Amino acid sequence: MSLARVLFIAAVLGLGYKLWSGHQQEALLQASTTSSPSGFISVAMPGGARPGVVMVFAPVNCPSDEARRADELAAGLSRMGIAVQRSSHFSTETSNPDAEQRAQLQRTVAVLSGGIPAVFFNGMGKANPTLDEVVAQVRAPR
Repeated sequence: MSLARVLFIAAVLGLGYKLWSGHQQEALLQASTTSSPSGFISVAMPGGARPGVVMVFAPVNCPSDEARRADELAAGLSRMGIAVQRSSHFSTETSNPDAEQRAQLQRTVAVLSGGIPAVFFNGMGKANPTLDEVVAQVRAPR
């Protein structure tokens, strides 16, 4: 078998895996049992999260379009009087997670792997939400 053929097969397999894993993340987000009208799903919150504070995760001081979108989202929330915390680091701790905690962690990874920014609020999260979606989540009855 020629080297070109082996590289072609490896490339096809790699592309197939990438497409499959992206599909798996999307399916996980859609299959979430707890979802809000604005599309937020039940997730594991980051360490240090405070109730009532929107957490926006994206690279800080980065010129990328995604980071600028995160900055604009955080600024828009602040202008509306909504408490917001902007960060580029996410961490959470769980020891001996039960089935629901494992599911929440999987949904959290899916949100963090989705579009930037990743937004978390009171146990719910969404990848790349609009300002209107975040405001709707904040103002939704609990």
